[in-house]
Amino acid sequence: MPDQKQKKAMANDWKEPYEDDSVTLGPEEALHREIEKTKALKVERLQLKDTIEKLRAENATLAESHRLLGKKIDTLDGTTNDETVSQSRSDYPPAPGWAFFLLIFNLTAAGVLLFFLLI
Repeated sequence: MPDQKQKKAMANDWKEPYEDDSVTLGPEEALHREIEKTKALKVERLQLKDTIEKLRAENATLAESHRLLGKKIDTLDGTTNDETVSQSRSDYPPAPGWAFFLLIFNLTAAGVLLFFLLI
């Protein structure tokens, strides 16, 4: 009957890495495979860093062009955005007479509806 040490040794024998086709790898092959994985990950990491740097540079150029276009628009308009907003608000006078007319019209319509519903 196997004792605890033998059971552990037998269990460790089954925990070897497997290849995709379910063949047990030897220690050299497993090490070689891990080295290849590490190399592939390093290459991918370097490619991602390059992509990040390119995107940051592109982002900076786009931000600069956006700022320049905004300046150009402001100079063409001759006003800033705050002045434009305040001018557009002052272009339309308040209409309390129109609001009062709509209030009276709606109250009259509601009264007529109630009158015909209760009859």
